[in-house]
Amino acid sequence: MKLFQNIRLMAGAAFVIGVSIFAGIQAFSAPVNPPGPPAYGSTPALVSQYPAASTPLTAVGAGTTGAVVGTLAATANVTNYLCTFDVSVIGGTAAVGPIVVAGLIGNSFTYQMSASAAGNTMSRSFNPCIPASAVNTAITVTTTADGSATAVDVNMGGYQQ
Repeated sequence: MKLFQNIRLMAGAAFVIGVSIFAGIQAFSAPVNPPGPPAYGSTPALVSQYPAASTPLTAVGAGTTGAVVGTLAATANVTNYLCTFDVSVIGGTAAVGPIVVAGLIGNSFTYQMSASAAGNTMSRSFNPCIPASAVNTAITVTTTADGSATAVDVNMGGYQQ
């Protein structure tokens, strides 16, 4: 019986000591997210996905016959950049193309696409965005719309700097 009393006293003392030890640790522990560089919990706000001092641009073209053109228009003393474009078509079964992206540094890009009754979309994104071949140069996306298509659309996005 005396043995059990000693064990209870020891367990009680350990519990009391343990509580005070843990209380001391909690009182002096470091903050979870200390102030500091972004790696320690704060993320700077995104101001823009475009470069500083640039102007975002979009362009569209639509049609059912003939050429369908989207144009990032030329502006004096700035360069156009193409970041993304898509061409969508619905109705008909003929080829929509060629799809030509012109005015780019280097060469034009050419793609092929076919129409379907259910619709079809071709999308391209460029990272980094592709600059025009020179300052004050338009970038165009041109395709054809066959006579049986219900609609052909060109959408473009980029910026000027």
